Amino acid sequence: MPGWADLMAKPNTVQHSNAVATAWQLTEQVPHGRELGMQVVSVDQGQVCMRLTPQSWMFSQEDTKEICTSVLYSLADSAGGLAVFAGALELMPIATLDLRMDYLRPAGGDQALLAVATCRHLTDEVAFIHCDILSEGNRELLATANATFMRNTQGQQFHAGGRERESA
Repeated sequence: MPGWADLMAKPNTVQHSNAVATAWQLTEQVPHGRELGMQVVSVDQGQVCMRLTPQSWMFSQEDTKEICTSVLYSLADSAGGLAVFAGALELMPIATLDLRMDYLRPAGGDQALLAVATCRHLTDEVAFIHCDILSEGNRELLATANATFMRNTQGQQFHAGGRERESA
């Protein structure tokens, strides 16, 4: 299996026929997503669906079955990042610039979560993403997120003493 750096070094490698496999490989290379148990369900025309099965250690308190909001935040960020690739149809280094979530209701730990992230607009430097997080069993909307991602972040290094430009 190629590593994250190997996949990033090969632009224009996302194909509709193997987009889910590529997204799965990217997800497997990120330890945080792997440890949370995030799974890629689908990738289609700028939209990604990811699934997360709650674990008891994700609950905000031991006596509740409400999932900690930071888990939803991580799920939205991961699905949003993959939606950037699905919208651009190429792999490139990206960075989350902003992610705002509106929590509509608590996420119960008795059903899996689905994150459906859609690439709304792309420029050469920025991707704009919308993500809905739902409860899988009843498709109840739990949270919405809007995010911006910087595209093509490789090539510029920032240092404490100022900014230096390095070629990629």
